[in-house]
Amino acid sequence: MKSRSFILLSFAFMFFFNSCKKDTAPNLTITTTTVDGTANANGEFTLTGHITSSARIAKVIITKEGQNEPFLTDDSTAKNKNEYDYSYLITGITANTYIIIDVYDQAGGKITKRFLINK
Repeated sequence: MKSRSFILLSFAFMFFFNSCKKDTAPNLTITTTTVDGTANANGEFTLTGHITSSARIAKVIITKEGQNEPFLTDDSTAKNKNEYDYSYLITGITANTYIIIDVYDQAGGKITKRFLINK
């Protein structure tokens, strides 16, 4: 009987401590009212938004969909913050292009968002 109570008590403690874990994945919110934007005549668009993270931010990587190399890596201005307002100038838009925004936090969390820039 004692071992049964001990096992039940152990499970209760494990459940309690696991349920109190913080969500470390960053939350990304784009401040525009839609999920897309339109580039100007020069093929430029300024992507703005706000990042909130329960763990400190490590870096933000922006990639044009279909390209292997990142368009931009921000591992300085966003680093070590829990809240970050960003404004990134995206250039070279000659056709409708999806932008991939990857946000990494220092706890190993990652979140990805897609944003369409129309030409």
